[in-house]
Amino acid sequence: MAMQSLIIVGNNAQELKNKALEIAKENKISKFDVEIFTTEKAVGIGDIRNLQKNLFLKPVEGDKKAVILESFFGMTIESQNAFLKVLEEPPLSTSILILSTSLDFFLPTVLSRCRVINLKKTIKITKEEISQNLEILNSLKKNHISSALVIAQNYSKDKETALQFLESLIISVHQNLGNDKKLGIILKKLQKTHTII
Repeated sequence: MAMQSLIIVGNNAQELKNKALEIAKENKISKFDVEIFTTEKAVGIGDIRNLQKNLFLKPVEGDKKAVILESFFGMTIESQNAFLKVLEEPPLSTSILILSTSLDFFLPTVLSRCRVINLKKTIKITKEEISQNLEILNSLKKNHISSALVIAQNYSKDKETALQFLESLIISVHQNLGNDKKLGIILKKLQKTHTII
């Protein structure tokens, strides 16, 4: 492992856990020296303080340990700032693996201190698809109920279809973001909806 601090990002919580455990195993870290921190809401500063206490404890069985932080609901800005120093210089015997469904939760300073492993499939969309997606968003912004019903009918057949449609919209908005604050708000709403689904 090139860096001791990793962010593993993907769509599926179980897939992320499996990848983290696989990395620990590859690095010959005993299962007794793998600790998983789970939270039921966004990771707060109290969670980080509790985690930091455990980071400095010695491994139980081997000479290395892994601490896995599930941050599926994001991390508060305060908690990320409190975590920066440890991410930069973790204890030599400890690897930190942060699991998340989106990189958008993280401050640039946190991202710069971690190696990122992205398990998400990259979606490629054409310029025409981007234009269509932006037209869909414009018609929704104008409260065209008939458009909203057609979109709901076409793209909510199953969870997979809905997620693919949302990901396509997110990419389209992201590529046209520029300095448009309204698009920034739409992007956040789309990402929140994607996380909920």
